[in-house]
Amino acid sequence: MIWMTWRQFRTPALATGTLLLVLLGSLALTWAEVRELATQTGYTGCQGDACLSAGEAFLRALQPGWASEFHIAAIGALYLLPALVGIFWGAPLVARELESGTYRMVFSQSVSRGRWLLVKLAVGGGAAALGAGLLSLTLTEWAQPIDGASADRMNPLVFAARGIVPIGYATLAFVVGVATGLLLRRTLGAMAVTLLLVVGLQVAAPFVVRPWLAQPVTTVSPLEVDGEYGISMSPDTGRMTLHVEPDRRGDWIVSSTTITSTGAEFSGPADTTQCGPEAPRDRETCPRWLEKQNLSLKVSYVPGSKFWNLQWREFGILIALTVALSLLSLWWVRRRLV
Repeated sequence: MIWMTWRQFRTPALATGTLLLVLLGSLALTWAEVRELATQTGYTGCQGDACLSAGEAFLRALQPGWASEFHIAAIGALYLLPALVGIFWGAPLVARELESGTYRMVFSQSVSRGRWLLVKLAVGGGAAALGAGLLSLTLTEWAQPIDGASADRMNPLVFAARGIVPIGYATLAFVVGVATGLLLRRTLGAMAVTLLLVVGLQVAAPFVVRPWLAQPVTTVSPLEVDGEYGISMSPDTGRMTLHVEPDRRGDWIVSSTTITSTGAEFSGPADTTQCGPEAPRDRETCPRWLEKQNLSLKVSYVPGSKFWNLQWREFGILIALTVALSLLSLWWVRRRLV
């Protein structure tokens, strides 16, 4: 059964594996370059405030080289991998046999339906986890100096391409493809639905699932009117919105809102003689006017120290969904498939 399963999806598996090996080889070849640039710019071994300027110098030195291109390519591959695994590994694996009718010959043999599907799930899911794990964990180690200098490891775009989370997405995508093919019994239809489901999950996770899992910390502090902020204002109504970027290096800022003393979101109306294009000395008078409004900044954020905690939580949810969907598929093939 294992050999037969391997022969069924070896072509897409080998094609995907070849791409992963190219990326892994590229990371290996540029490993020394990244470390050397970190040392040359003084980022390696720096302490305190000196790390900020050294980190910026390191990132600037890294930008023109191949290492930066491979970094972006590896992140893109980890986002693309679940969709490829679901579409080309999972969806056709069962749907093709159901569509062609060859499953009847399999079911007439000594191998049970449950074992037939279980082997497919184990081989394909294991291969998906292995491929995603090799790339994501290698990239996580390779990009340590970059993550430290940029302090954006908690950024939703970067977070899903680090650690163990990509393993969960790849494994779940494979099982989604198998389950969809089992239910629809049409290869092309299963591939299309799998693509929609996997992409939908990847889009929804950072906006819905991850903030709930992360349990963000909320702080309220007086607004620093002399700091950096942006203003958008309607010239007709005078309604205005302040856009403030909190100084929380390394943290994931979930939301940042300027509020009044009552706790409501500040929206003006502005005094157009003090703020706005009609104010003669807007840069001087607007901060003083804002200071009199007694405004505060409400920030909801996830500390960077919770990176691995959040990784394990999201990975656990993904694996739980994978197990549940696998059990549903095994029940379906035993009880509902005729």
